[in-house]
Amino acid sequence: MARQVDKEEGMSPMERGRFRYKHKDYEGAVKAFSEVHTIFPETAFPEDMAGYGREAVAFSTDHMLLTALDSRAAAYEKCEFYLSALRDGKSMIELKPKLSKGYLRTGKILQLQGKEKLALQIYARGLGKVSSGTDKDRQHLVTFHEKLRKVLKPGTSKDFIERLPLELALMVCQHLPMRDRVICLAVSKAWKGVLESSPKLWTTLDTTQARRAVSLKSIKIHLRRSKYTLERAVITLKALIGSDKMKFIAKTCKSLREIQINGNGMIGDTLYSALPGNTALQTIATSVGTEIPLYAIQSVIKTCHKSLVDIKFLKIRGNKVAAVPGKWAMAESLKSIHLRAGFDSCLDFDGLRDNTPNATSVILTNWNITVHLVDATPWKALERLDLTDTQLTRLPKFPPILKHLVLSENPQLNLRPDEERPTLLPLLETFACASTALDGEALKVITAAAIKAGNLKRLTIGDRMVNPRESLVKDEFPPCESLEELSLASMVLSDKPALDIVALYPNIKRLDISTTHITGVAVKAFVNMGLKWLRINECDRISADAVEWARGKDIEIIHNLLSQGTRVRGAARFADSVFGSSF
Repeated sequence: MARQVDKEEGMSPMERGRFRYKHKDYEGAVKAFSEVHTIFPETAFPEDMAGYGREAVAFSTDHMLLTALDSRAAAYEKCEFYLSALRDGKSMIELKPKLSKGYLRTGKILQLQGKEKLALQIYARGLGKVSSGTDKDRQHLVTFHEKLRKVLKPGTSKDFIERLPLELALMVCQHLPMRDRVICLAVSKAWKGVLESSPKLWTTLDTTQARRAVSLKSIKIHLRRSKYTLERAVITLKALIGSDKMKFIAKTCKSLREIQINGNGMIGDTLYSALPGNTALQTIATSVGTEIPLYAIQSVIKTCHKSLVDIKFLKIRGNKVAAVPGKWAMAESLKSIHLRAGFDSCLDFDGLRDNTPNATSVILTNWNITVHLVDATPWKALERLDLTDTQLTRLPKFPPILKHLVLSENPQLNLRPDEERPTLLPLLETFACASTALDGEALKVITAAAIKAGNLKRLTIGDRMVNPRESLVKDEFPPCESLEELSLASMVLSDKPALDIVALYPNIKRLDISTTHITGVAVKAFVNMGLKWLRINECDRISADAVEWARGKDIEIIHNLLSQGTRVRGAARFADSVFGSSF
């Protein structure tokens, strides 16, 4: 004994404890690990059952304290003082809940006590708390958890969900549609346990695949599974989510950020009357088949004016006679606006503009905008403006930072000689004026600054009347080396002028030249130019052989013919063009 004391001389308490543990002096190791130079809270080292008393232990850092607790718990194990060891394990978890050591030590002690099920719960809790890649001991947690789980469930079941690590099982479940997740709850207890163990699997309420009305009881069950952290609700009209259910969802789920309503039918008071005044809702959208009155949209914006960032309504019923002013509430948070009229409806453009000063994207289609001059300059941050089919007759005024501009399907829109020249748009990347009366001069004026800066990437300029003289191609179409996508659909073009126009854009990759008079000669030339995508729908002068030849090259061909019968030449709507959805 005297020799051991001599060897311990000069050792720190930690070194002395390890020395004694190595020499199987476990009670002495407990005393050594309990010695400190600085006092720590007594709760970290509870009184043990062995009669050693409560001794203050302190270390310079939490990690040193964690190591001391772990070492003392190991010494208690050797002494078979499991309750004391368990207390140290609990203290380790409280001290460092995001490290694996406490869960590993506590689980081991519980197993020594014969409490395997409780140990399995501790390991599972540790896997949920300790992030992957942050702790080298986490893999030990995974190993012990799986090993113990197999011991407790040694049956012959081949259910893969029971054999997968919890994290991997949750990843599998995240890829299931919501209806399938609900169905899988009834597969087995293991499936139900996995599915209900993660609230993140239930943060979206999606009734897209519902075949009948969704009851309030079902909604409450879903919200309980999410622990009332619902972030997104996708509601279909056939699910019959009435105002009472909508109110319950909005009132109960304070984290709700997005509502999307789909289906064919009408929605009005049900939507805006369900939203509380202090809602955190950021996104609201309805599908192209869901009709909603304009006053309902204005009420939604008024109710959620502090939080709304993105709105998208694709079938709006407004006033057919005149726009009603003074109905738009101030919504400074609103960034993205997409409003599409489903019928002949008038829009108070100035009111919308003045009450959404921070908008960056505005898409207004199918409206009757009756103001003499559309002025978009108050939108200082505007980058995207789409005024398709809005009865425009004059060029609007634009903010100079605009990047995407769409003015298609306004057949009376032109730039008269006596009009003020439009603002220079050096950042412009996309311009569309299909089905308008804008001539080559207007096209050049609008795009000149962007072409000079090398920013223009996409042009949709089909279905316009241009000078048929081939020598004037450069007067009608501005050359641009930066252009990558071009649509000339529904123009009166044969091979020669079509090739001359496309030659103005040497770096073009995508071309839509549907409903023109080109032949296989032009198709072959386009392929040789290095195009990667070519749309030639309703070009009935192109032979099937030419199409098949082109498809054998390194290019994607989109081609179909008119159905048999009388050939009808009609203007292709910009919204139906592939470029219409690429902006």
